[in-house]
Amino acid sequence: MTEIHNEINIGDEIIGSQYPSYIIAEIGINHNGNIETAKKLIDEACDAGVNAVKFQKRSLKDLYREDVLKNPNIESQGLEILIDVLKEVEFKDEDYKQLVQYCKQKNITFLCTPWDIPSVDFLEQFNLPAYKIASADLTNFPLLLYIIKTGKPLIVSTGMSNMEEIERTVYFLEKNNAQFVLLHCNSTYPAPVETLNLELIPVLKNKFQVPIGYSGHESGIVSTLAATVLGAVMIERHITLDKTMEGLDQAASLEPNEFKELVKNIREAEKAKGKPIKKMTRGEILQKEVLGKSIVVKIDVNKGDVFSEDNLEVKGPAKGLSPQFFYDILGKKSKRGIKKGNYIQDDDL
Repeated sequence: MTEIHNEINIGDEIIGSQYPSYIIAEIGINHNGNIETAKKLIDEACDAGVNAVKFQKRSLKDLYREDVLKNPNIESQGLEILIDVLKEVEFKDEDYKQLVQYCKQKNITFLCTPWDIPSVDFLEQFNLPAYKIASADLTNFPLLLYIIKTGKPLIVSTGMSNMEEIERTVYFLEKNNAQFVLLHCNSTYPAPVETLNLELIPVLKNKFQVPIGYSGHESGIVSTLAATVLGAVMIERHITLDKTMEGLDQAASLEPNEFKELVKNIREAEKAKGKPIKKMTRGEILQKEVLGKSIVVKIDVNKGDVFSEDNLEVKGPAKGLSPQFFYDILGKKSKRGIKKGNYIQDDDL
């Protein structure tokens, strides 16, 4: 297997456990095909303080069989609804160019999910810093390899897949020297909280030794916040102007005030996360002195006297030998005379 990447770069940002979470506001198709709505969503994402916004690009004729496009209900009613919606909301090429330029003006990274190879070719003109891979394409090796050959990092969602499929894809990506992030994901819209299985985040991290993120489709922000505490270094959530708007993803999205609260809470949680080192703060040291205890003598002790439970006790504050050593010093002789109530010190033994 080729070199393992615990960190990757997306533009000027480093994605890894020692850096702030990279937060993506997934606009997706929540613009409902309206360029002004898309711009408002970009504005709200900027106001929330995210790192990037993400859209989707697809060519339906390259994505589905011709007979399915002509008559989607021959496969399933769900596919008929999906294709009808996608036909309505897909932007024209000029719209994407306008959105990329708008993101540059707003100083926010534009990302996109190409659902097919022609969409990759189209997006290459914008020199995007990375490509997002939809959960549905985790197993689409021809698309993955085509994107790998662009030299761009991949952000790969792992929804609607089992562990064997994830393993095969990770092996394929590493064999082809791809730099990538895996996003733990439940591709139900919205996903019930009890199905999120967030404990898989540290499992994926330890198993694959690559950056692991979280793409959430649940209601609210608590579970997403928990994902960052469990080790997610990248967060993707859908953003909408209003959850009651028409659209397939609106109900699984966050409104602007929720997104802003999510970002704020993630940044607070990062401050609390700290390092895996147990070290007392200055405040704790002061508290320990006031609230802690020491070994003291409860009667006068002469030089040469043997320490016992008859002449020792534990009292505060913590200015002498720790009571952790109470039983260790029993039977030892005092090197000096000690008055009742005084602390035992190391050099008294």
